[in-house]
Amino acid sequence: MNELILLSPSHIITVLLSMLAIIFIPKYFKLSNEMAQKNLRFVIIFLLLVNQAMDFYREGVMSDRWQDGLPLHLCDFSTMAIILYFLTAKRDFFVFAFFFGIAGGGMSILTPDTVYGFPYVGYIQSQIGHTMILMGVTYAMVIDNQRPFLKDIPKVFMYATVLLLFTYLMNYLLGTNYWFLAEKPIGDNITALMRPEPF
Repeated sequence: MNELILLSPSHIITVLLSMLAIIFIPKYFKLSNEMAQKNLRFVIIFLLLVNQAMDFYREGVMSDRWQDGLPLHLCDFSTMAIILYFLTAKRDFFVFAFFFGIAGGGMSILTPDTVYGFPYVGYIQSQIGHTMILMGVTYAMVIDNQRPFLKDIPKVFMYATVLLLFTYLMNYLLGTNYWFLAEKPIGDNITALMRPEPF
């Protein structure tokens, strides 16, 4: 396996491909008919669900600790939010995915929490999963004309606070590290610049 090096050509190319997909695939489908747009939504939902299943298998089943494979990271909540937005068209789900999906998913694309880079399956899975979160947000903005507003921020922080308390409780009960509250993620990533855990 190749160790993940953030400035390696393979990682830079992967990040660029992810960004191009996030920006230009929804723009291309904006000019398409409703059936094509519906198919794109289906593909995004399908890939997000496959990513969640792979996460559970890789982190929960293969590690013999099912507790570590539950969908309780912030990006998992963003995944659920964008899927629920596509299924219900409720704006609150878009707003949550916008604020937390872009921040969390963007950081995960730039600095994934894996020791190994391309072609490690966990690396590829992480990049595709986080790309789909951001592509879902871009779809909502480009095709559905959704927009976040300053008035959304208090509501989003309220959701985040409730989820943070829930995540702290789950970490305590299960002995897990969701949201990386107990210790920093593995690999070379942005948390190296932050103070020592716990946060």
